[in-house]
Amino acid sequence: MAVWLRLTAVVAGLALIAGLSASAVARTEDTPQSLRAEAFEAAQWAIASDAADALAKVSARFAQGDDALGRLAEERETLITTRDRLERELERLYAVDGADGQTQRAATRTTYETTLARLKTVDADIEARFPAYSELTSPRALSVIEAQGLLKPDEGLLLVLVNPEATYVWGVSRDRIEWARAEDLGEEAMTASVARLRASLTTAASRSDPGIDPAIFAGRPVTAFDRAEAHRLYTRLVQPVESVFEGKTTLITVVTGALTTLPLAVLATEAPIGSDTGPDAFSTTNWLIDRYALATLPSVSSLKALRCYLVADPAERSSGCPPMAGTAQASTRQAATRGFSMAAFGAPILAGAPQNGSRGAPSADGVMGEGRLADVAKLRALPYLPGSKAELDTLKSRYPRALVRTGAAATETAVRQGDTGALSQSRFVVFSTHGLMAGSTVSEPGLVLTPPETATEADDGYLSASEAAQLRLRAEFVVLSACNTAASDGTPGGEGLSGLARAFFYAGARSVLVSHWEVSDVATTELIADTFAALDAPGADIGDRAKALQTGMKAVRANRLWAHPAFWAPFTLVGEPG
Repeated sequence: MAVWLRLTAVVAGLALIAGLSASAVARTEDTPQSLRAEAFEAAQWAIASDAADALAKVSARFAQGDDALGRLAEERETLITTRDRLERELERLYAVDGADGQTQRAATRTTYETTLARLKTVDADIEARFPAYSELTSPRALSVIEAQGLLKPDEGLLLVLVNPEATYVWGVSRDRIEWARAEDLGEEAMTASVARLRASLTTAASRSDPGIDPAIFAGRPVTAFDRAEAHRLYTRLVQPVESVFEGKTTLITVVTGALTTLPLAVLATEAPIGSDTGPDAFSTTNWLIDRYALATLPSVSSLKALRCYLVADPAERSSGCPPMAGTAQASTRQAATRGFSMAAFGAPILAGAPQNGSRGAPSADGVMGEGRLADVAKLRALPYLPGSKAELDTLKSRYPRALVRTGAAATETAVRQGDTGALSQSRFVVFSTHGLMAGSTVSEPGLVLTPPETATEADDGYLSASEAAQLRLRAEFVVLSACNTAASDGTPGGEGLSGLARAFFYAGARSVLVSHWEVSDVATTELIADTFAALDAPGADIGDRAKALQTGMKAVRANRLWAHPAFWAPFTLVGEPG
């Protein structure tokens, strides 16, 4: 609450100064520049994100560069995951009546208390032996000068803070900062606006138009994509500060609230012409993705984590990073050799017939068994994904040194045991399969792999978020080519970058490609193939993921069947743009 009050006071001061004469400003203690800078920091303190916390923690391990700390930090994350799982299990067991329920509760509580005791011991050990780790895992807000120093010459930063009464935006480049206030977009109005656009992205498109691929819209209500609303959001969130981004080609965004569930790529930069259902509605629309390659971060401080600590070579650290003691980083990130360019898993063996050409599936609740394990029969009944097989075959042909597991080889055992070495050595990691959102009870989001005959703790055919978090990666780019991999529940207003995105940041990824809604199997195959083609095109910077995704989106849109943003815009790059 104190943060909100200070932010409100600072913004009020900005508004007051804006209306004063030059002589009055000279007599005022606060200046527009100082207030803009203070409000920029206050806004950051108001943002809480699990994904940002994940980035900070893994970057702290790499920055400290001590094997003993690495083991302790890994154990700590495992204990936290176990603690959270046991808390959910205890909650479930309280609903189990009788002696059996009482016995299970007692056993689970004993394990829970043992876990808490060990976690306390590990925390004390880390605090005593590695005090810098605590500082790195509790990052502070970056000042304007610090943020500017971490930006590249061709980048801009857009910070959007959704407040109950209004939305505040800041535009930052290496040499400029501007701010604006959208009074008509408080939290309630923003949530309604995003919900309206998301509805048209997940249930829209005219089924009567033979020029639009009906795959992911079959049997659903017809709602035209509201280009006027998409343009209105652009005029409130980007346009007021866009002069700061003049000449920039990449825009890094940090957004809050309902906006975390909406890719800003779908904002229209010009007022729409003609009907939203007209045959040329989409081909004549100018989108934000046409103007900038886009990447999003869970917090502004994530820039420091990504560009100062999570780099493969100390020489690649941003010039805006603080001095680094010793050669700790070189001894961690460089220790992993690139034995594989890519490790990819997907196209699991499933018995269900492909439905509507999408990678949609029930929530995780729909596939869980009696306990913590997935029901392998329910998993096996999910629709087969022919597009996933085509996608991974294309990547295999592009990267001959890649490790690609499909069909019977795409198992949880391979991911968590057999292929851990390849995963830790790969520059790119891809999962192409069904992604399930978190359930309404205790079920975690996760990725579907080929189910075993019998579910075990080691392999139940479902790679949950907590299991993914325990992988050890050095990947620059993790692609979750599935449905709804961005959010924990996919609802506007919720934590939009949690669940699987957070898990893969914990595992060590520098950037993660995630989706915001049910995706077309065929269009997604084309999008991922085109993105990787752009990554290693002659003369391209193989590390520039944001621009490669921008190229992939444009290639998909060139096919009139996929001109609707539901097909080309579901994916967002979270993390280092390149």
